[in-house]
Amino acid sequence: APLQAIAAACVSGAVGLGIGYSLKLRSAGCDNNALVPSMLITGTPSRPASDFLITGAPTLPANLPTAVAALQWAGWPGFDNIKFRQGYVTSFNRQTRNPNWVCEHLCEETLRGEGSRAKTENFQEDETDPPHLRSRLADYKGSGFDRGHLVAAADVKFSQNALDETFLLSNISPQVGAGFNRGYWERMERWCRNLVKKGEFSDVFVISGPLFLPKKEADGNYYMQHQVLGNPPSLQVPTHFFKVIMALPTRSAQASLTPAAAPTKTDPNASALVPLGRTPAKPIALGAFVVPNEVIDDKDDLSKYSYPIEIVERLAGLQFFQRLPRQNTKFIKPLCESTKCVLPAGFQLQDGKDKQPKVITVK
Repeated sequence: APLQAIAAACVSGAVGLGIGYSLKLRSAGCDNNALVPSMLITGTPSRPASDFLITGAPTLPANLPTAVAALQWAGWPGFDNIKFRQGYVTSFNRQTRNPNWVCEHLCEETLRGEGSRAKTENFQEDETDPPHLRSRLADYKGSGFDRGHLVAAADVKFSQNALDETFLLSNISPQVGAGFNRGYWERMERWCRNLVKKGEFSDVFVISGPLFLPKKEADGNYYMQHQVLGNPPSLQVPTHFFKVIMALPTRSAQASLTPAAAPTKTDPNASALVPLGRTPAKPIALGAFVVPNEVIDDKDDLSKYSYPIEIVERLAGLQFFQRLPRQNTKFIKPLCESTKCVLPAGFQLQDGKDKQPKVITVK
């Protein structure tokens, strides 16, 4: 069934609390380090978190990942079991044993460095969750599913430690292998990196996560039907995955922004971000995509899987970058109108190792 129809049949779940929650923590005598001190990883890329050419963004401790700055500024999806890693932020769901969402920041600094998959110790269980509530290596054994990254290892090459942390199972979901994790999903990951590498945007923030969507049966009703892995069964296999992308224009084209004091008509419960006295030279690009966890034809255009961000919010029960004034077309532009939503050609991985892949020609 079309995703719009499914979304209309679903009840929206948990809602992100936005910037007010974080500021409330600070006013109560807490800082961001107090959220999950045992999970906090020190060290970030050489570029400070505050260096976004955006006024009004809260000052953050230097030892938080730079993705936090975007969440502070544009809005958090939620606050369930937050884990701060060196290169990303994740919210882990102990019921589904999948992330609720992960947020990463792609820029020149994060995409270059000495980090290598060849040096990593491979996948690891996340010991910050209790043993009976975490995703386990044994859950995947013999399942036929790949351990699919939500933040790709290649996205955080600036540090070997940051790259190693992408192999924690709290950043992993069960994915169909050939044709998806080793196919369309990997191409989407490279396309996101290329938004920065090709100089179209200076800072790209990506929120990715799993979806568990119902299927319409012959009786006209919707039913939840998805596989569960493990013994006892606990690791749920997503039916779909989403990526929500906020791409900031090159630094020379960015406008100065500040939070508005009054609520807006389009979002009465949250402040919006508006240009400070002028129109930005180039709009911020915003896009949302939902893909099924199955083999996807290489010929499928990415635009086929593009949806209004409100649809993805309803499906996920989350809000994404909700403080952005989405109705302001001078400030926000659809991503597929700002750049070509055309994926790079597929790779043929060799034995799953970090070798130079062979390019498959997509006709």
